[in-house]
Amino acid sequence: MGLYRAVVHPALFALPPETAHRLVIRLLGLPLPWERIGGAVRDPVLETELCGIRLANPIGLAAGFDKACERLDALGRLGFGYVVGGTITRRPRLGNPRPRIVRSPTRLALVNAMGLPNPGAEAAARALARAPRTCPRLVSIADEAVEDAVAAHALLEPHVDGIELNASCPNVSWGRDRDNEAHLAALLAALGARRSKPLFVKLPPFRTDIEREVVLALARIAIEGGADGLVCSNTRPVADRRLAVGRGGLSGRVLLGDTLRIVSEVREATEGAVPITACGGVFTAEDALACLRAGATTVQVYTGLVYRGPRLVREMTAGVAEALRRKGTGSSSP
Repeated sequence: MGLYRAVVHPALFALPPETAHRLVIRLLGLPLPWERIGGAVRDPVLETELCGIRLANPIGLAAGFDKACERLDALGRLGFGYVVGGTITRRPRLGNPRPRIVRSPTRLALVNAMGLPNPGAEAAARALARAPRTCPRLVSIADEAVEDAVAAHALLEPHVDGIELNASCPNVSWGRDRDNEAHLAALLAALGARRSKPLFVKLPPFRTDIEREVVLALARIAIEGGADGLVCSNTRPVADRRLAVGRGGLSGRVLLGDTLRIVSEVREATEGAVPITACGGVFTAEDALACLRAGATTVQVYTGLVYRGPRLVREMTAGVAEALRRKGTGSSSP
């Protein structure tokens, strides 16, 4: 982390956030020794199974980092247990007007209003078909029309180990305004027997009792509709005048407390019917362990990678493995 913190991090943070991210995606296309740069610990104590998918460790990369699914091979070499590409829609999307992502460094946070820019399912499928599988990979999909989401699923599923349904993006109109419960139920029914890989539903966060009931209803619909797992949670909707659209989704360290609470409450409400992945505010091995203790099977990171760099995976896997060894646990259940 010394070189990253001393040189790379300041250079990237001197650039506008979206420019810096595009540069990182280009760098990931270079034939560099990403395994050594990331350097995740390989230890049997970390091995995890997620809905039949065997993982070398329970640390995943969340959707949104590689929106076009063009660098999942390099990201896998950093040492993640799995990576999630996308979110992908059936047709290409330009996303929202710029500026659409801003940093809050003092809070180790980002606020994004990207609006799901992506090249569309056909282009993403071609990218996935070309890229070697360096670790298990999922792809996140979303669409306003059920038939478009089903078509995207059909194009992408052959190239991945599972699909994540983004049922909760705050940065597109249909993710906020429509009847998400009816849409999710219709989508799961339409997928039905057409799918052959594990299906995960990414839920919105909640902070009030009313929001809690909405999210728990979505969780029940997901399970009743055949979802194999849940992801808790998406970014927190916030107002931010620095963004062209005036609001976006907050991610970063500040979300960890919410993540732990939501994972615990969703697990209790669903009686452990399906595995839960914790997403939001995970920056350290201690954070990951707290999520696992709260009831998560795996965790996903994104903003932590932005702020802490590629050695994040090594530090997290080393810390989790050490804690599990101390406890004498034979798997990644703390």
